[in-house]
Amino acid sequence: MMCWCRIVMAPMTRCRALDTLATPAMGVYYRQRASAGGLLVSEGVCVSPNAHGFVDTAGIYTSEQVESWKPVTQAVHKEGAIFFLQLWHVGRASHTKLQPGNAHPVSSTTQQVPLPWGTFPRDAITGKKRKHQHSPPRALHTNEIPQVIEWFKVGARNAVDAGFDGCEIHGGHGYLIDQFIKDNTNDRTDYYGGSMPNRCRLLLEITQGVATEIGAQRTAIRISPFTVQNHAIDSNPEELLVYLLQELDKLNLAYIHVTEPEFTRLMDVETWTPQHLHVTRRRTTPLLVSGGHSKDTGNRAVECGYADLVGYGRAFISNPDLVKRFASGAALNGAAKTSSFYDSDQTVGYTDFPFLDDIQSEEEVVQHRARL
Repeated sequence: MMCWCRIVMAPMTRCRALDTLATPAMGVYYRQRASAGGLLVSEGVCVSPNAHGFVDTAGIYTSEQVESWKPVTQAVHKEGAIFFLQLWHVGRASHTKLQPGNAHPVSSTTQQVPLPWGTFPRDAITGKKRKHQHSPPRALHTNEIPQVIEWFKVGARNAVDAGFDGCEIHGGHGYLIDQFIKDNTNDRTDYYGGSMPNRCRLLLEITQGVATEIGAQRTAIRISPFTVQNHAIDSNPEELLVYLLQELDKLNLAYIHVTEPEFTRLMDVETWTPQHLHVTRRRTTPLLVSGGHSKDTGNRAVECGYADLVGYGRAFISNPDLVKRFASGAALNGAAKTSSFYDSDQTVGYTDFPFLDDIQSEEEVVQHRARL
């Protein structure tokens, strides 16, 4: 992995695209958070029209979408940073209102995502977002699987054409690939269901396909064996982690991204310890971990050899110069309001957070935190 900075901007859905296209504001947002030698991973970018599960998410399956991303990648590269696009298909974590022709979303299963998980389509009359439970999905037929793999391969090629340095496949968080992996969301009887190797078959076929398309050193994969997000749960997550690291380690990928400790059964981040060190030490592929880490726990993960890179999400939202702040020991801006995470405003809660050099006094810090 050609990245000397161990602090990575983790992928985060921000819902700022317009008509599935990247916007100028997205170029500003990513450039603000770029630093020389650092790695940024984009928000999840949909690989097909039926991959969307949120409003205002971008795609990478049309030539117009590819063109819209080019100014964004150019802006990041001007800062000397490395930029990977995250390839995304939400599977059942969607709603018919967000699907072409109001079709049912596709999945490994016909099981519906239970509440409290949901999505926020816009009301056709008011234009306001309103929470809906995810729609009941349709299980993919076996003969449809090659098309899914092709979506990811084409998305990867399009991403490189748009100027990205590589792609991270989203294989976690209860989205399509994770729905195949986890044993509570995979009730299939074909060769994509049943045993752990069968359940992981789609992930490995997509990863191999993308690596063949753009090169293994441009290919990464995100997994989340321990997550319970979107009610995708595995009964033996550590065995799943062992198997996935073992198989993915054979592919010579740029990195493997594991989400933990947050969004998992391990919710106490402050007392986090690298309890899976005996597993991660077996791999040779660079490992990125993310999910609620602080500067201290990130340092702990790297120093003990648990991981090579540490991803930060929410801290990067309100601190565009997070790398500089960590390096200098400066205080962080206050946390961003969660209500702004998935808003459509192209500035507020998106590109309006101050840099360290912009803050002249303690009073300004207090005033800014009051606005957050």
